[in-house]
Amino acid sequence: MGSEVRVLLADDNARFRAVLRQLLERDPEIQVVAEAGDGGEALELSEEHSPDVVLMDLSMPGVDGLEATYELKSRFPNLTVLMLSVGDKEQEIAAGLANGASEYLVKGGPASEIVAAIKRHGQHVAGGA
Repeated sequence: MGSEVRVLLADDNARFRAVLRQLLERDPEIQVVAEAGDGGEALELSEEHSPDVVLMDLSMPGVDGLEATYELKSRFPNLTVLMLSVGDKEQEIAAGLANGASEYLVKGGPASEIVAAIKRHGQHVAGGA
C-alpha cells in the first residue's frame, strides 16, 4: 500500500514494547519499523529507519525521552514525537512539549487513543497531504 504511518517505539520496557507493537500492527495503516530500549538507540534507529512518528517513553536509562525528543526534533524537524508516560505529571508534560513533542499520551490509557494519535500526526507525512 505504501501509505502506512511508519512508527518507531522507544521504551525501556521490552514487554510493553511487544504488547504495543501487537496492538499497533493490527491496524493496516500503521507499520512499526523499529524498537528502541533507550533514547540513544531511538536516535540511531531514527537515522536508519526514517519513521514518521516516534512513540517516546519519558523515563528511560541513559538518554531519557526528553533529551532524545529534543535531539530528534533538532535533526528531523518534520518528525512527530508522541510522549508516553505512566502518569500525567505537569512538569514532564510541559518539558516534553517544550522539547518538541506533538502530544502527550498516558501509558495504560485506551490503545485506541494511541492509534488515533499516530494516525492524526502521521497522516501529513505518510499520506503526503
